[in-house]
Amino acid sequence: MKADIIFINGEVITVDEENRVAEAVAVKDNRILAVGTSAEMKEFTAKTTTIVDLEGKTLMPGIIDAHIHLTIYGTNLLGVSCIEHHIQSLKDLFVDLRKKVQSTPMGEWIRAWGFKESNLKENRYPTKEELDAISMDHPIVIIRTCNHTSVVNSKALEIAGIDENTSDPDGGIIERNVDGSLTGRMIENAHMQVFQYASYTSEEIRKGMKLASEEFIKAGITSIHDAGGYGDGAEIIRIMQQAIKAEEVKTRVYAMVGSLTNSHEFVKKMVDAGPISGLGDEHFKIGPAKLFTDGSSVGPTIATREGYTHNPSDNGIIYYSQEELNRILGEAHEKGFQLTAHAQGDRAVEMLLNCYEEALAKRPRADHRHRIEHAGISCPDLQERMRKLDVVVTPNPVFMFVNGDKYLEYYGNRVDVMYSIRDFIDKGIVAAIGSDAPVTFLDPLLGIHAAVNRESINGLAVGKNQCISVLEAIRAYTWNGAYASFEEHIKGSIEPGKLADLVVLDSSIMKIEKSKIKEMKVELTMIDGKVLYDSNKVVEREVYQFEC
Repeated sequence: MKADIIFINGEVITVDEENRVAEAVAVKDNRILAVGTSAEMKEFTAKTTTIVDLEGKTLMPGIIDAHIHLTIYGTNLLGVSCIEHHIQSLKDLFVDLRKKVQSTPMGEWIRAWGFKESNLKENRYPTKEELDAISMDHPIVIIRTCNHTSVVNSKALEIAGIDENTSDPDGGIIERNVDGSLTGRMIENAHMQVFQYASYTSEEIRKGMKLASEEFIKAGITSIHDAGGYGDGAEIIRIMQQAIKAEEVKTRVYAMVGSLTNSHEFVKKMVDAGPISGLGDEHFKIGPAKLFTDGSSVGPTIATREGYTHNPSDNGIIYYSQEELNRILGEAHEKGFQLTAHAQGDRAVEMLLNCYEEALAKRPRADHRHRIEHAGISCPDLQERMRKLDVVVTPNPVFMFVNGDKYLEYYGNRVDVMYSIRDFIDKGIVAAIGSDAPVTFLDPLLGIHAAVNRESINGLAVGKNQCISVLEAIRAYTWNGAYASFEEHIKGSIEPGKLADLVVLDSSIMKIEKSKIKEMKVELTMIDGKVLYDSNKVVEREVYQFEC
């Protein structure tokens, strides 16, 4: 059999069982045909074979982002971005909001995303009154980067039916001034409920998904585990399937059955409907049933067993009681679902492990691969329980880079067991890395950098005891992600017969200084044997004579 394309003279990180680093890879149709030395590729060469000389650059399996929000990332691209370089103050943000108001029909929503008060000169949230001054005719919502908090104007509160007499929802806070008036700030479940009214149209969602997929591919991400969005989860999955079928979304998707809005209702709907985790094909599959148990690590609103270091009287928000959690996820387990939940604080992680123990005791299931999304603070006793339960975790090391300074302030020495990949690996717990974009940066090379170096953006050490090697970080971003979706037999490593999902970097990740990994770039992305991104046109001609 002859190859369609052969990569030679590279640093081929196979992520196979022996962690071999090879030189060359041959691809036929949508599968990997052969892996080995450049010389060994000669037998797979025909006159029509394209030969790509990697010149020592890294070729690795396509990145599998095990926790990312496709819909939110995409629809954000349709709104006002708070992360643009020119936005250095609230005044700058207000200018962009006013521009958006001028181009938006009266009554339609103005949405801004990526807000982070500490990045702005004023170091505070805008007030409801400041947003009212921008428009009283348009509902306005500004979403914090964590997607757990927002600020809205009076029109948005009116549409959501919220006034001074409205009670806080379970697991949420409608913030008030000392006199009882509303500040406009919506926290946790209050934010989730308000955003039901600010949801996008089906056409906007589909357009956003296409834009997001294009960005993912440029970043070397070939598969994602979608962690849900706002609104009707069933409708989001329907639109997602349509976009994938039309090849508007070209990344492979493992879709969690979860929503940022009333996730328990979506889980129940899917449990009652019949389909279970794993239904689908190589491009789209139904993933685990997912709930939210607590809040944001940088809010901070995560549920901790001890109070926050900077505020000992506060230990976060819990969305469900232990009984509710056990009942909702227990039923999903009985029906055959893989389970997962957003659990950041050690109290939330403990509750989720309690739930899994009860579910598995009532109905044992081999190879269930139940997950914990984030597993933010995972103390040794919790790690041991994870190991015994064969739980898969999806930590987010890039959080340590972006939020490390705040974590030191909020959690003190607990940073030593935050997103504790070193401990997970040493205990035999499978850890699949996710970016959680757009909560933070998408770039998987930054994620690898953060896992290897464990330093904040300002250079502070944040849990250095959890540093892992480059090869371990790559495995966590590839094979482990495939394992977390029961797909390690078809992807996640470069081995003959597996899907030809590949990424070429602009240099050698094994030879570059560890402190400079974040400066590396993706040069080429291949999905299903097709080159979908090629920054330097490295695949641009056919070579008719094999030489090496």
